[in-house]
Amino acid sequence: MRAIIVAAALLGLLLVAAGAAGAHTVPIDANKQWQSAMLYGFVHTLAAVVAAIMPFRSRLQLASGWAFILSVVMFSGIQIGKIMLAGIPGAPTPFDSLTFLVPAGGVAFIVGWLLLGLSAATAPKLSRSDDIQDE
Repeated sequence: MRAIIVAAALLGLLLVAAGAAGAHTVPIDANKQWQSAMLYGFVHTLAAVVAAIMPFRSRLQLASGWAFILSVVMFSGIQIGKIMLAGIPGAPTPFDSLTFLVPAGGVAFIVGWLLLGLSAATAPKLSRSDDIQDE
């Protein structure tokens, strides 16, 4: 689980740096795509941290954390890289050959949430006080 937190911290760092750079360089016509990539990136970076720090441990939990990390790289990372290199969504960049991964990143977001929910639903109860808090 530590590796997920390290990966999420790195993604958070990169997203903040990209956000700061993009605030000054992203053209108006790419702003909607930029904002979407940033929002989804940050939300799912935090979701990866949540998956890593939940009080129970399971393979589903681990898989959900890595699904979130992968989804941020594929969905947000490719879009952000493309916009930063091209300035506009339609200009050619080295990321063009990877754009087919953007929808796969969206699917990975969904898979991450599904796995996170399943890991919580199937986790053994930790103590009687947890039962009271869960209700």
